[in-house]
Amino acid sequence: MPQSVFTKIKNKELPGVILYDDGRCFVILSNMPHAPGHLLVIPVEEMDSWQDLDTKSFLHLMEVAQYFGRATKEIYSPPKVSLVAIGFEVPHVHIHIFSLFGVSGADHTKASAANMEELSKEALKFEKYLMKTKGKVL
Repeated sequence: MPQSVFTKIKNKELPGVILYDDGRCFVILSNMPHAPGHLLVIPVEEMDSWQDLDTKSFLHLMEVAQYFGRATKEIYSPPKVSLVAIGFEVPHVHIHIFSLFGVSGADHTKASAANMEELSKEALKFEKYLMKTKGKVL
C-alpha cells in the first residue's frame, strides 16, 4: 500500500506544519481548515478506520486530541471545539480538532485551502501554548 499523504508530511516528503510528534502519533495543521488552527491528530501506524486501532493506540490518540482541544479552546475561545473522524479523503485515521462557532462550521465542503504562511502564523499560537504547558501533552 502506498504511503498516505500524512505519512509523507511526517517524513517531510511533502510540506506541512507538524506541531507535535511522540513517535506514536503526530499533530499537524490542516491544509484545508474549517477554521484557523484546524488540527489533525494522526497515528503513525497507517490504518483506514479508527475502530480498527487497538485500544491503547485509540486512547493515546484521544489523550493527545484532548490536550490540543484544550489548546484550541484557550487560543481561539470558541463556544465549542469539534472532535471528528471523517476519513473519506485520506485512508489513514485522522482526528479533526477545530474551533466551532456554529453547526455549519463542521461542513467539510466549506473548508478552504490555507497557504504555508497562514499555517505558520497559526503554528506560533500552538507553540506558545506548548511552551506555557511545557509540552506536557500527557
